[in-house]
Amino acid sequence: MYYLGFMAKTMFYKSSFYVLDMSLQLLSMIWHVESILSTIFLVYWQLSGKLEGLKVKLEVCQNFKGVRSKTHKFYDGARWFIILYVVTTVFNVCYSAKFYFEKSHSVWAMLISEMFYYKKLRFIMSIISSYMYSVWLTTTYVFVTYANAAYFEMSYFNKQIRNLSGTRDFLKEELLKNIEKFRLISEAIAELDMVFRLYTFAMLATVIPILIFTLMMLNQHMSSFTDFLICAPFILFCTCAFCSVTIAPARVHEECQNLKHSLCKNKNIWQPHDPEIYQLANTLSNHCEQNGLGISIWGFATLSRPLILGTLSATAMMMSLLTDLKPERIIEVTVEDGN
Repeated sequence: MYYLGFMAKTMFYKSSFYVLDMSLQLLSMIWHVESILSTIFLVYWQLSGKLEGLKVKLEVCQNFKGVRSKTHKFYDGARWFIILYVVTTVFNVCYSAKFYFEKSHSVWAMLISEMFYYKKLRFIMSIISSYMYSVWLTTTYVFVTYANAAYFEMSYFNKQIRNLSGTRDFLKEELLKNIEKFRLISEAIAELDMVFRLYTFAMLATVIPILIFTLMMLNQHMSSFTDFLICAPFILFCTCAFCSVTIAPARVHEECQNLKHSLCKNKNIWQPHDPEIYQLANTLSNHCEQNGLGISIWGFATLSRPLILGTLSATAMMMSLLTDLKPERIIEVTVEDGN
């Protein structure tokens, strides 16, 4: 917290920094804000036993059959997060080592080097940054993993509904079992929402506004395409942070809505006509009509693809408006009197 407060005070009270320092430090500040929030959530989840309880509820549904059928997907996700761990660590080490190999330092670098009073203690910054980055990635990985587990369980359940066939008595028995399975899956997804709804709200509430206002600040300093390339890592970070908390929950919500389509597509259920099977199928269909089933943003709205598209459209419109409001640079020209 002291590290973050010192950087914020130094940055916002000093406005003459080069755009490279501005972009990198804004990136670091936002990363640390989300890291601190992630630390709080991760500790709370562990101490309260929320993650273990959620795991049990997901397992009760179908004994993790959906997860086991997509084991390679989990390995792929783990590999990507390991790559992100390596990239962030290398980036942090290189940026910290740059200070010791430079012959001259910027104003920002000199001010930050005195954060712990003695310049020799500057290495503490690197330790803090590396730890906070790892916590942020770990929390994100936990969130994405649990969301994907719910998605795979729901996807497996939909596949079973689409492939359901057999005698009329067998269909009646299976539909009764599937109604109970869907009830358990719905409870698990509702628990998933209760655990992560505040986390998704906090992540989105920090990424979107800071992205807009930071781009506004950078827009006033950028004068060339090279400056834009320098700021690109910050923009990419915000994009990754936004996608990590929206795409996986949106897939869960979409798969829940696809259950009714899977039920309607299976003609073995509807033909030949059987009143008892019709009644069971309609009961399951009615249970599917839960538009709010998924991970929400603290209960305000369920994360879905239309919501993501609407958020991106609003962000792009705001960025376009701020670009039009960019103040023009005034160049002073001194004219010498020939007389």
